[in-house]
Amino acid sequence: MTQTILRTRLLALALAALPATAVHAQDESLPMPPVFLKAMEPMAERDAATDRVIVTHHKGVVGGRTMAYDAIVTETPVSNDKGKPAAVVVTYAYVAPAAKGGAKRPVLFVFNGGPGASSSPLHFSAFGPVRIADRKGTTPHLEANPHSLLDVADLVFIDPPGTGVSMPVKGADATSLFSVEGDARAVAQVVQHWREANHRTDAPFALVGESYGTARALAMLGAESKDKLPLPDGVALLSLAIGDNDGPVISDVSLLPTLAAVAWYHQAVDRKGLTVEQYFAEARIFAENDYARALIAGASLAPAERARVAARLSELVGLPAAQLEKDGLQLDRHAFMLGLLGAKGLRTGQLDGRVTRAISESNMHPPFDDPSMTLGAETGTLLADYIGKELGYPLPSAYRTLNLGINFKWNWGKGELYSTLRFAPYLADAMAAKPSLKVMTVGGYYDITTPLAAGQFALNRVGIGPERRTSLSYAAGHSVFEDEGELTRFASDMRGWAKALGGAAH
Repeated sequence: MTQTILRTRLLALALAALPATAVHAQDESLPMPPVFLKAMEPMAERDAATDRVIVTHHKGVVGGRTMAYDAIVTETPVSNDKGKPAAVVVTYAYVAPAAKGGAKRPVLFVFNGGPGASSSPLHFSAFGPVRIADRKGTTPHLEANPHSLLDVADLVFIDPPGTGVSMPVKGADATSLFSVEGDARAVAQVVQHWREANHRTDAPFALVGESYGTARALAMLGAESKDKLPLPDGVALLSLAIGDNDGPVISDVSLLPTLAAVAWYHQAVDRKGLTVEQYFAEARIFAENDYARALIAGASLAPAERARVAARLSELVGLPAAQLEKDGLQLDRHAFMLGLLGAKGLRTGQLDGRVTRAISESNMHPPFDDPSMTLGAETGTLLADYIGKELGYPLPSAYRTLNLGINFKWNWGKGELYSTLRFAPYLADAMAAKPSLKVMTVGGYYDITTPLAAGQFALNRVGIGPERRTSLSYAAGHSVFEDEGELTRFASDMRGWAKALGGAAH
């Protein structure tokens, strides 16, 4: 497993997903890390709502062959809820010529989550033509990316308002853009504007979002329907964070298989010769049957049955049966992360349950004590140098990989919280309107922040079952592309899915 220097992008989701019980248990005297303070700095406003387009020509090795491609940096003004230009959204596109006589290449519109995260992780660690290399013993640098999808699709990386250098315009009120609906509408309009400006309205296109980006992608489907914009041909949802999983029973049922996988990884349980895939599946069967029934029964559950379920739960997740029975058979992320390896003085990560750190050294304010959250690394200068020199676009301000200021002020809707929203119905409506829409979901077995089963449950509940989607699981944490081996498989799977959108030249 490799460490990436872009992992700070996940702070926003980790904060949003932190259980209320853990929040109340935090030691307020613990320090906030420097990366948090930097991510809270005010935004650098733009002087005007500019609309520049800069095109540069390149050659690179992609998919094992040398190919020519253009890089297109585009500034797109977006309006607030009053119809006034309020921010400039910057996109970074990579476009290759289609084969003569062939079909139009698909276009993938790619973004990360937060809210408040730029597209830089998927851009520079996953699918762009170059990626950041941070191998031990070397200075972080950019190199050709063997996993780029540019050989089968054109790529447009979108930095939503408030991230990267997609910043508000001086004197304009950009508040409405920092909301579920305003953000989705703005990004949907950027997608349509790019397709029109680059004469690609006749090419298949797809939305690719990670983490909160999955919620954004589905909210964009609602905005496109509302504004009568074309629906995409596909949606890829990476590390689903689409709600509909916060209620009693369902949250425990969906979390159990992930905790079991983490316990399997640390050999804190009897693996019985099973692979992690098999162990996860076995835990999921128990979760959806005996465990769910026991949680529903609550106090009416017979003592003998309660003890039996607690014992089986203990076998799967590695915590004492007596503790689980005392807790009403309910699961708590924080208790698990501290308790699984507590006898060894270790805690697990939340974004990636495989990563550990001594509990005595976890001295940051939660969730910043997560050992799978690499703090303090800075890539802004490296990205600015590449964007300025290679793409010909001198940045008007420092590149913001993460903006927690807008995350904490995010408008989830009247009376709503992140945990109470449901995004899957947007997808159900879009698939009813466009039955050919192809859906792909991706998740990591060791991701405690957005458990793999949770997003699948949300889709199942609105009628999007396994036969209507491609759901893939990887031996990874929150960001599958952080594992070199899994990234190879992930990129191959994404290539196949992109080709199926229609007409990729290859």
